[in-house]
Amino acid sequence: MRFTRLLTMLRPHPAVAMAASPQESAPAGRHRVLWFIALWCAGVMGAVLLALPFRLLMDACMQ
Repeated sequence: MRFTRLLTMLRPHPAVAMAASPQESAPAGRHRVLWFIALWCAGVMGAVLLALPFRLLMDACMQ
């Protein structure tokens, strides 16, 4: 049972398998790259916002 479930998860998505030509899948690839960049920027900004209180605390302690 577990092995068949693993095989089901490893099977490519039907939309990916049905792509006939590179021209049809180019917008999807660009869309993925744009999402990756947007999520990466959101992660960097989240890290900055998490570090900001500690930075302000360190500045306050140094004075």
